[in-house]
Amino acid sequence: MILKFLPDIIIFICIATYLVIYLSGIRSGKVKPTLSTWVFFAFAGVLSFITDFRETGAQGLFANSYNILDTSGVFATLIFIVLFQKNINTKFNKLEKWCLVAVIIVGILWLLSGQNVLAHLSIQLILFISYIPMFVHLWKAKENTESLSMWSIDSVASAVGSINPIVNRYLLSTVYGLRSALSTFLTVLLILRLKYKARKLSTLSAQ
Repeated sequence: MILKFLPDIIIFICIATYLVIYLSGIRSGKVKPTLSTWVFFAFAGVLSFITDFRETGAQGLFANSYNILDTSGVFATLIFIVLFQKNINTKFNKLEKWCLVAVIIVGILWLLSGQNVLAHLSIQLILFISYIPMFVHLWKAKENTESLSMWSIDSVASAVGSINPIVNRYLLSTVYGLRSALSTFLTVLLILRLKYKARKLSTLSAQ
């Protein structure tokens, strides 16, 4: 019985740990996320859940547990930003604006057509595209500005969150989990690359 729920237990522990690290950083002022980014993540996450639920029904909720917990974490982050962050940055950058418009258009078309699968897949593509500016920033950066532990934990949660959907053959939940796993794993790789470059430079400077 425990083995059946083991992936969900791991997901819950990972997301809870991730949130403690991130939310503590927001409250202390060490982490200053952009409100607009998390508004976009919340909107996309909710629409992902709704399209998945409309396609699979109540029986798909168990396989979709990662989407539910992940989106809950996004809303917790939004609350902490509003309550504790000073000088909140509410401006959307150019890509965020386009991504948000694209998600809204997908949402409207979904309401008109009821095409759950197409809408869900489109949202996952938009969510992956939204990571590109951070990928570019980490590739060009000379020093790391992201938390390796936070992104690593999130990556593990994403990977584990893909297990139940794959086993139970729920396409939309699988795509959500694998998209998140790919995005966070690439982020971890770029952070590790930066850390390696910094250590290499430090070693050369010491010689």
